[in-house]
Amino acid sequence: MVAEFSLLKTFRKGEYLFRQREQAHGFYIVRRGIINVHRVAPDGREQVIHLFRPGESFAENSLVNDGGYLTDARSVAESEVILVPKWEFLQILRQRADIGLRILASMSQHMRGLITSLESVTLKDSETRLMNWILRRCPHPLTHKPVEVAIGMTKTMLSGELGTRQETLSRTLAKLRESGLIAVRGRTIKIPDPLKLRKAFREHLAGSKD
Repeated sequence: MVAEFSLLKTFRKGEYLFRQREQAHGFYIVRRGIINVHRVAPDGREQVIHLFRPGESFAENSLVNDGGYLTDARSVAESEVILVPKWEFLQILRQRADIGLRILASMSQHMRGLITSLESVTLKDSETRLMNWILRRCPHPLTHKPVEVAIGMTKTMLSGELGTRQETLSRTLAKLRESGLIAVRGRTIKIPDPLKLRKAFREHLAGSKD
């Protein structure tokens, strides 16, 4: 039913799907590639809200918002997305309440991700924010055994997600390496002792409250 009016679109690496405040034509589902949804701070820094991958949807707020898109969306790699047009989809929602519930569930998941991002950027310094980011993705944070965390993005994108500059991120990674808390190999972070990293994070967190 929805497939009958949905549109398949292809975007080159670095190409924008839409910009903030542009007229909203609908929401998107990623079929292939990665889409960087972000906002640009007054000082020019890019704050990454989320990186959407195959199977994930975004911009559902366009269904209830007449003021245009709330963010920018850019293709990180050559990507294919499915555009679900707003007005045609709203007609379906009037007939299928179950689809509306799925949209609400998706928006709720996005909200949880946004809250997590906000919690991170409100931490006082870049070192605390980076440790928090790593620990949130650590598969076994309560062990002394080594684990690995896939960064899954470039340093530019990671610095944007952490609300800092790339050169600051590089210095922070180097500092954590020198402390023996992590090791970086390509786009993988090895944590020799997750409990030790967790303890260091809590000490930084306590210090930031002083």
